[in-house]
Amino acid sequence: MEHPPDGDGPRHRPPGWVAQDPGGIPAYALARAGAAVSDLFARQLARVGLRTHTFFVLVHLSRDRVLTSAELARRLELTPQSMSALLRTLADEGWIERQEEVRRGQRIDVRLTEAGHAALAAAGPLLAELNRPEALGLSATEAATLHGLLERVLAHVSPGHDVGPSAAAGDDGPPA
Repeated sequence: MEHPPDGDGPRHRPPGWVAQDPGGIPAYALARAGAAVSDLFARQLARVGLRTHTFFVLVHLSRDRVLTSAELARRLELTPQSMSALLRTLADEGWIERQEEVRRGQRIDVRLTEAGHAALAAAGPLLAELNRPEALGLSATEAATLHGLLERVLAHVSPGHDVGPSAAAGDDGPPA
């Protein structure tokens, strides 16, 4: 039996919505834009020695002064194990302080140090530049509209609000 090369033949044709250009699907465009902006955000933070998750931890601690490791893990949607490793790195950098000798299940309070405040402050000018509407190719009005729409999308698709398949989407139709 002769098989067509990979990707050829009716079984390997892309669904119609892919062949027509998935860029017309808002969620697809949003995912692509989100990935590009996330990469730009990470590159800006890297200029001052920060990584994205590091920055988020510093922001949360700057706003709340003392948080537990568990609370930070929930806010950043990380596992407790991943948060523990991240906090160990931040403590080694001198950006946070936390109890070292703790038993499993014991509350671990985390605080920002002066060095942590300084690292966060160093990111300010870079992020202010990124926050200019022109940095994203937008006018001030467009940026305000986009911000409002993104907040609405985030509220709608945040964890616990699953979006199931639409009955309107056929076998070959675009995802609704």
